[in-house]
Amino acid sequence: MNNLLNRRGFLGLCSLGIIGLGAEYDAGAQTLKLPPIIRAKFDNGVEIALMEYRKAPLLSVIAMFRGGETLDPDGKAGVAGLTADLLRKGSQKRTATQIAEEIDFLGGSLNTGADNDSVTASLYVSTKDTDAGLDLFADVIRNATFPQEELDRERQLQVAGLQSLADEPGQVADLILNQTVFEAHPYGRSATITSLGTVTRDDITAYSAGVVRPERMLIVAVGDFKANEFLAKLKAHFGEWNVAGEAKPLETRKPMPIPKRFVLVDKKDATQTQARWGRIALPRNHPDYFAAEVASGILGGGFTSRLVDEIRVNQSLTYGVGSTFGMEALGGDFNVSTFTKLETTRKLIDAVEAVLQKTAEKGFMTGEVAKVKGYLAGQYAIGLQTPQALAAQLAEMVFHRLPNDYLTTYITKIKAVPLAELNRVAREHFTPSQFSLILVAPADKIKAQLTGLPAPDIRPVENVGK
Repeated sequence: MNNLLNRRGFLGLCSLGIIGLGAEYDAGAQTLKLPPIIRAKFDNGVEIALMEYRKAPLLSVIAMFRGGETLDPDGKAGVAGLTADLLRKGSQKRTATQIAEEIDFLGGSLNTGADNDSVTASLYVSTKDTDAGLDLFADVIRNATFPQEELDRERQLQVAGLQSLADEPGQVADLILNQTVFEAHPYGRSATITSLGTVTRDDITAYSAGVVRPERMLIVAVGDFKANEFLAKLKAHFGEWNVAGEAKPLETRKPMPIPKRFVLVDKKDATQTQARWGRIALPRNHPDYFAAEVASGILGGGFTSRLVDEIRVNQSLTYGVGSTFGMEALGGDFNVSTFTKLETTRKLIDAVEAVLQKTAEKGFMTGEVAKVKGYLAGQYAIGLQTPQALAAQLAEMVFHRLPNDYLTTYITKIKAVPLAELNRVAREHFTPSQFSLILVAPADKIKAQLTGLPAPDIRPVENVGK
C-alpha cells in the first residue's frame, strides 16, 4: 500500500493541501515507477494535479471544465463543440492565425475539444518553452473572443462533415447506436445540420461564460519541472482569474435503460452490413469498473477474444469484431461492433448473440481470465511511458474523482478481480435480450434474412445528421 501524505499551505499558493503519491511496482515483466502526485486548489476554485516527469524535457498540460455537451441548450446541439473549437480561433491578444503560428513556432501542440462531460484544452511543448506555452494556453482559455467569421467557418466545416456522413456507414452506425441507447438522455444528442444552423455567437459566449470558469476548472500537468515552481506559474495565470455571472447548472440525470430497439438504416449502395449492439451500463466511477474491463477484454477486447475466435476465426463472418464499455460521468453503455457481407447478415446476428448468451449464462474460464488480466496489466504499464499519456490518465482520475492511489493500484486491482465477480458482470450486462440492435445496409437486400426478428425501424441514411 502506498503512503498518502497530506500537508497544508503549499508555498502559500493554495487553500487545499498537497497529496503526495509515489510508487514502484512490478507489472509482470515491467517495473513501473510513478512520481508523487501533487494536488492543490486555488482560492477561486481551480483544481490542480501535478506530476514531475524527468525522463524527457517535455511538458503536457490538460485543462478540463465540467459541463460539456450535456449543457448544450435545447435545440442547439453542437454549441459545446463549437465553443471549444473557437477557443483557438481568436483572443483579445491574438488572431486565429497568430495562435496557430505561435504554437507551430514552439514546435508543440495546442488543442481544444468537447465531449459529453467536459470542455478540454491541452498543451504540449518542450520544457524550455514552458513560459511561452503557458502564456498562449492561458490566453485562449481566458480571453477567447469567438469572432463571428470564425464561427461561420467552423460551422461550415461541421456541416460539410455531416453532409458527407452518409458515405461512412460505420460512423452512421455508431451515431445511431448512441442516439438509440441514450435516447432519453443528453448523452444521446448530437449536432445536426439543423441544430448547427441555429447557433449564434450569443449562444457561444453565453455557454463559455457558464462553463469555462475557474470553479469548473481542473488543470493537470506532467513534465520536467519542479512542482512548487510550476504551481507558482499556474497561480500567476489562473489563480486570480474570475468570471462574472453564474455557472450553468451541471446535468445530474443518470441514463436509464430503454426497451430493446431494432433500427435498420437503409443505405442502398452499401456493400456490407454494419452491425452494432448496445445497452446502458456503468458510469466511470462504478465499483465494477475493473471487473468490466476484464470481462469485456475476454469477450471482445483483442485478437484472442471470444467474439474474434467465433465470429472471425471459426465462422469467417468478419475481419473485425470487438466489444467495449463506454463509461461517462453519469452513466455509460456496453456495445459490440462489427460488419459482414450482406448475404451473411443474419448469420452474423445469430452468431454474435449466441456468444453473448453463452457468456452471460456460463461465464468465464480461469485460463482466459489470467491471460486477459496479464494483457491489460502489460498494456497499462506500457501506456504510461510519456508525459502525455500520464497526463491523460491523471486527468481521468481527478475528473472522475477516483481514489488518489488509482494509478498505482490499477494493475493490482485488475489482477485481483475474482472469477465470481466477472461472471456476475457477464450475467448483468451481456444477455442479448437487453441489447438494442443497429444495422446499416440496403434494406431491400437484407430484409429477407430478418424473419423472426422484431420489425425494424427503417430510416433512410440520407436523413442521418440532418
